Amino acid sequence: SNPVVHDVTFSGNTIFTSDYLKSVMNVPQDSVLNFVLVNQKLKEIEDMYLKQGYMLVSIPNVQVSSDGVLHVDISEGVVEDFVLVGNEKTKDHVITRELKLKKGKPFNKFQASRSMERLYNLGYFEDVNMKLLPGKENEHNVIIEIDVIEQKTGIVTVGAGYSDSDGAVGILELGDTNFRGTGDKVNFHWEFGGAGNGKNYTISYTRPWINSNGDSLGASIFNRIYEYDDYDKDGNTIAEYDKRRRGWNLTWGRVTSEYRTNYLNFESAKESYDDHDGFDWGSAATSKNHTAKDMSDEWYKAIMDNFGTTNSFTFTHVFDNRDNYFNASKGRRISASVQWGGHGLGGDYDFYKYNVEGRFYKGLGNGHILALRLMGGYIDGKVSYGNLFDLGGSNTLRGYEDDQFKGKKMYAATLEYRFPIAKKVQGVLFTDGGSTWGIDNGQIPWYDDDDSFNWSVGVGLRLQTPIGPIRLDYGHGDQNKFHFSFGTQF
Repeated sequence: SNPVVHDVTFSGNTIFTSDYLKSVMNVPQDSVLNFVLVNQKLKEIEDMYLKQGYMLVSIPNVQVSSDGVLHVDISEGVVEDFVLVGNEKTKDHVITRELKLKKGKPFNKFQASRSMERLYNLGYFEDVNMKLLPGKENEHNVIIEIDVIEQKTGIVTVGAGYSDSDGAVGILELGDTNFRGTGDKVNFHWEFGGAGNGKNYTISYTRPWINSNGDSLGASIFNRIYEYDDYDKDGNTIAEYDKRRRGWNLTWGRVTSEYRTNYLNFESAKESYDDHDGFDWGSAATSKNHTAKDMSDEWYKAIMDNFGTTNSFTFTHVFDNRDNYFNASKGRRISASVQWGGHGLGGDYDFYKYNVEGRFYKGLGNGHILALRLMGGYIDGKVSYGNLFDLGGSNTLRGYEDDQFKGKKMYAATLEYRFPIAKKVQGVLFTDGGSTWGIDNGQIPWYDDDDSFNWSVGVGLRLQTPIGPIRLDYGHGDQNKFHFSFGTQF
């Protein structure tokens, strides 16, 4: 006859409490054991584990003791150890700190999948694979082997040239997003000779893990000259000149959950006109008799008055659950920021700048992807010319000149259909649209401020190269324009 059960006990369970499992079993005290019902309840317990991703769970032993206690032994498939293969440069702890799976804890397929995503998103590896090997301490446990193929993360650029106007010029750039295998990001860029007279450099350093929480800390100093063109809203050239931007910034990133991070940035930056290559009026200015290069010309004065120092704090909240930062096929990235400029921080400008952005991705199968980006922003107060919202160019509104449209209010959208062409080559069909407006009277006197909607359509290619992603786009906006740029679109 079947034994009488006075109590039910469990061993090996860490995910669910014994009291909860006992309630699931629902075996009445001092009742005759019903083997069929018990087997059904054990199957229900296994299904509970499986639904939460614990795919290695098993119940190897169920027995009734002589004193009438039903004992259920649960094996949750514990991770005994990690074995790393292929990381010749990257240090072991840089990989293991990204894993959601932990030694001594049950294996979970959802945590394993997320761990793979986190490793890909580092940008250090061309490929990542995970293998499950049988445990040595217990046959129901598992050893996880992680195989990686490292890719180039460093950059070394050396260049030199000579011209009658600049004399001897040179460029030296050293950088690595995985410095000495530690995961730290380092960049040193120096242009010597020519317009910069040796004062044309950027130095930055970011440490992505300053504590066990995964918080980051980064800093940079910069002193750079940029060739800059001003345009009217129709894309006609107003002026060509060089401007220098120098200063420093400090950024702290605080991880608040798996997909959420807060960033706090302080930056002090001074923009100034650099006279090395002179100032040239464009055709749109000379056609309206703007030829003087001194403060007697209203347009020239407006350009010179738009230089100054900006001191600001920026707080940014980011939610990001994309599967791959470099070529997402699912998930979304949503960010919101507020920049506090001046208002007690010093500098020449007092303002508040608000930004929101959403990026959304939908995989259609076989490498085909729909990607959507929505942006909006508003500025309250006085800002420098360089801190206005701008639309136009490869990053926002293709088929238009870079920064063709300026304003203190902005909205924009981009929709892309991405499809594979060959290995490491992707095709793109896109449409961009948006508007920016609300400039203070007199800040840009040649600019006809309006809130009209501007849009474009086009085609493009995405190339994965040893020096990083390259984008080639051909856009039809108010003109047909080819855009060449590095990095991902979004």
